[in-house]
Amino acid sequence: MSKRLIFFLFLFVSGCSSLLLHPQKKFISDPSRLGLPYEDVYLNTPDNIRLHAWFIPAYCAEVAPCPSKANILYLHGNAENISSHTFGIIWLILHGYNLMALDYRGFGKSEGSISLSGSQTDIKTALDYLLKKYPDQPLYVFGQSIGAALTISTVGQYENQQKLSGIVIDSAFSKARKIAREKIAQVWLLWPFQYPLSFLVPENNPEKYVSSITIPKLFLTTKDDEIVPVHHTLDLYEKALFPKEIEIMEEGGHIRALSNEKAKKTLLDFLERNRPASHAQ
Repeated sequence: MSKRLIFFLFLFVSGCSSLLLHPQKKFISDPSRLGLPYEDVYLNTPDNIRLHAWFIPAYCAEVAPCPSKANILYLHGNAENISSHTFGIIWLILHGYNLMALDYRGFGKSEGSISLSGSQTDIKTALDYLLKKYPDQPLYVFGQSIGAALTISTVGQYENQQKLSGIVIDSAFSKARKIAREKIAQVWLLWPFQYPLSFLVPENNPEKYVSSITIPKLFLTTKDDEIVPVHHTLDLYEKALFPKEIEIMEEGGHIRALSNEKAKKTLLDFLERNRPASHAQ
């Protein structure tokens, strides 16, 4: 057996959640670099993990406080932390939306060790916090990549799902073990082992829970996504219940659908249409 194969086998056996989660503790930037106000938020999970998040309020030039349309819980992808991911969607505050960007356990300033199941606990903790602190404010969840997969598996089991106004699913995988098999198969030495090795990955199965979500859903992706191929989004969309929408951009790559103005408009229209009537403008 080659040294390279031994290395990959060791990685899969010992890595587990680290195959899908690649946290970074170091912060790259924060909203103040853009002259934006924000609040550091700290949450305690039921299993006594202290989480860190940013709350970035809606921004209006020369108006403070800026009237807000809704809160959006933003759940980032598998690498780095909120200090890099959040800036790709921060433009939403210019359209009247407050953003709360959460770092899962093990990421950024959040305590604990990385874990898919633990990340679901973290998301539920953040949802409970926002619903309690802002009971009169509509709440959306916007997940990207693994954050989108975790959004589905968490909201699909969330007892307060009906208190949410909708979810946005950007480039989610349909099953953790399915995407693991696809990545393993790309390494020719590991191709014969794709099925047994994939079972070493902790399962996160959005495909199982997407049909349990009855609130409005918007699916986003691109046709040229090589990280999470478009068929994952199509599988999830097919199994999802109405109300549901999908926007697939021709190009852009992974979690880059919103680099297209058409996709941005689709997202803003979705958020606007699904706010409770009492909050519509």
